[in-house]
Amino acid sequence: MKPGFSFNDAVGAPFVLLRRRPLSLFVWGLIMTALVAGLYSLMIPALGSMIGAPDREAAFDTYLTESIRLQATVNGMNIVMYLVMLLTWTAAARATLSPGRGDPFLFLRVGMDEVRVAVTLIAVFFIWYIVLIVMVLIGVGIGFALWSQGQATAISVLIAYGLLVFALSVWGWLRVSLIAPASLILKRFAFTEGWAIARGQMWKLLGLNLVIWIINMISAILMYAAVGAILAAGFFGQGLVWPHDIDSVADLEPLLRPMLLPALGTVIPMSLGFGWMMALHAAPGVVAARQLLDGVPAPAPIVEDAPPVDTLQPSQ
Repeated sequence: MKPGFSFNDAVGAPFVLLRRRPLSLFVWGLIMTALVAGLYSLMIPALGSMIGAPDREAAFDTYLTESIRLQATVNGMNIVMYLVMLLTWTAAARATLSPGRGDPFLFLRVGMDEVRVAVTLIAVFFIWYIVLIVMVLIGVGIGFALWSQGQATAISVLIAYGLLVFALSVWGWLRVSLIAPASLILKRFAFTEGWAIARGQMWKLLGLNLVIWIINMISAILMYAAVGAILAAGFFGQGLVWPHDIDSVADLEPLLRPMLLPALGTVIPMSLGFGWMMALHAAPGVVAARQLLDGVPAPAPIVEDAPPVDTLQPSQ
């Protein structure tokens, strides 16, 4: 029987990372928070241009014009955001593989590890996406072919085909989900190895992704709830009142200075939240891939005196 990976180790890996590397998670999240703040700040001129417009249609037209003008800058910021997500994902994965080892740069690097992860992620996404588009086009063709034989028949077949496409797309994504972690671990493009180790692990990988997704959603809700609570406390706690008539951005200036400190206070939950979410996305797959590449479940990094996972050898 082919050895599997420890589901508990994989689910617990982000929590271990949070316990052992809280500063690293905070800094990873802080970098992402700064970029998110920068991205939204680019839209301030567009939102400000809507204030004072004579009607809704004029406000929308002004906003659209300003947004188009800023589109190139926003796209550039999005690219920077993806690059930072790549760096922080790789850092979280590297930290997971080195549970007993410190790092002066909080595991952040710019090197071949990042290149390999980027190439594998882009490649598997585009291959998966192209195959999905082809299957959708096949479904459209089937729908046109059967429509003349009756709408009920065509709709029934299309529903069944849609469910099949959905199931195959999930299966395909799970099958390629360990390629990037395997490439990081093996220090080479591990398309073959990542594909092979996922074979026979579909139900475990599906359950793992569902659990991580649920934890991620709960974490996001808690993070935004904390941000909202801090802003609301700052606003109502200082007795501020939203202006009734806003004709220009200047009308909002009385609120800006009092809300500056509460806004800075939101950096803490957002940094912790974004760093934690990056650990959620990286650590479980890395632990699963490491154990599957070893051939047997390796000791989880929960053990304080365990040797670094990346030095473990497969059992004979």
